[in-house]
Amino acid sequence: GVTTDTKEQMEASFISITKSAFDLFQDRYDIHFDYMQEGSPASIFEDFITKLSTKIDKPVFVLIDEYDHFANELLSFQFDMFRNSVSKTGFVRKWYEVLKKATETIVKRIFAAGVSPITLDSLTSGFNIGDNITREETFNEMMGFTEEEVRHMVRETVSFPMSESNMSELIEILHKNYDGYLFSEKAKTRLFNSDMILYYLKTYVEEREGPINLIDQNIASDYGKLSKIFDLKNKKANMEVLGKILAEEKIIAQITNQFSMEKDFTADDFKSLLYYLGLLTIDQRILDSVSLKTPNYVIKGLYYQFYAKKINEEINYDVNTAEIKEGVRQIAIEGKNDKFISIIENVLQKLSNRDYISFDEKYIKLIILSYLMLSNIYMVKSEYEVEKGYIDIALLRREPIDPDYYAIFEIKYIKKSEYEKYGEKIVEEKKNEAIDQIMCYNTSIELKNLPRLKKWVVVFAGGKCVVNVEV
Repeated sequence: GVTTDTKEQMEASFISITKSAFDLFQDRYDIHFDYMQEGSPASIFEDFITKLSTKIDKPVFVLIDEYDHFANELLSFQFDMFRNSVSKTGFVRKWYEVLKKATETIVKRIFAAGVSPITLDSLTSGFNIGDNITREETFNEMMGFTEEEVRHMVRETVSFPMSESNMSELIEILHKNYDGYLFSEKAKTRLFNSDMILYYLKTYVEEREGPINLIDQNIASDYGKLSKIFDLKNKKANMEVLGKILAEEKIIAQITNQFSMEKDFTADDFKSLLYYLGLLTIDQRILDSVSLKTPNYVIKGLYYQFYAKKINEEINYDVNTAEIKEGVRQIAIEGKNDKFISIIENVLQKLSNRDYISFDEKYIKLIILSYLMLSNIYMVKSEYEVEKGYIDIALLRREPIDPDYYAIFEIKYIKKSEYEKYGEKIVEEKKNEAIDQIMCYNTSIELKNLPRLKKWVVVFAGGKCVVNVEV
């Protein structure tokens, strides 16, 4: 990829990559000639195109893959450098002006993949000959794998015998973790994330089971860098969107087709950016808008991990991830939760000192979920639906891991002022209410099929855990 540490390094890296492509083109088609080696990216490109046009009488097709990668890095970390590189005098804009001019001579088609909409808009006055086909129904299935394609891939790559039952179990796992993408509200077929499917199947083919980590670390690091996008323009409004995503509230937006960094960055713009980056996907059309949702469990986990990081920044306290994982491991091996609840209590006490934070039950659950998601042991479910209602938090089986214990939590929260006023009376009320709910869930078919299930009622008052009992 393009190096983005400094402006000089970025431009030099851009030149190096494009020259490598020019040289590969010459070797592949056995068309050799000298072209300018020093100068700006645009001047080198223009010289190459001019000389190439005298050597061939055939049309040239230009394919650009992931050309937005460097732009996303700049946008995430160095906004001013991004703005300068794509400004009217910026080297990226000038390079694309040369490409546009080349369409009048030997370049007949251009196909660019992986283009973020901010980059598109920033280049549009210099490169206004392209169409954004991302949201066209016809091209929806170009964006990922269909279930039929995944099944075909499994049959072609797996060397060991697989029954139809084995195939169905595998597809169900892949559906939960990597499926769900829809890029046009008119399309019907939801898609699997192709990178993640290939990552998972590589391990599955070699080891007959999926990987412990559900997401390739290379992919995870890309998403991690994009967490900076939550700081873009209106940080407060962006964080409100994050809260809605985590609470699984309906995200309504009019998808922005063209962004402008010179204008106000609206809530719709931010939601649209998350959609274009694959962090949200289309649920359904609603009148002139669409509702958006997280596509799958893996992406939801990335949001929770990001939220856990934001909590640590908020309390200015580096919560030890190893300790959190050890707390979850204790649940899995010993069937005890005291280590994990102690960590949550410590964080809540630090947060409770901040008057501007509005504590409620939903907020407590988000913190607990965010920390549980840092471990790979369980599939963590919020508001898990069973026959008799919705369980606050459920720790379920996550292939290929088989813990000694599974668990469900019913969480209650008492405001500090209410606790000081009513004391043990309100604690008992909340405790009994939670126990009744868990006992009701206990008769559900979904839970009866879970072996060695731990059922816990946890009540917090302010930043303090006042009840932690097994039912």
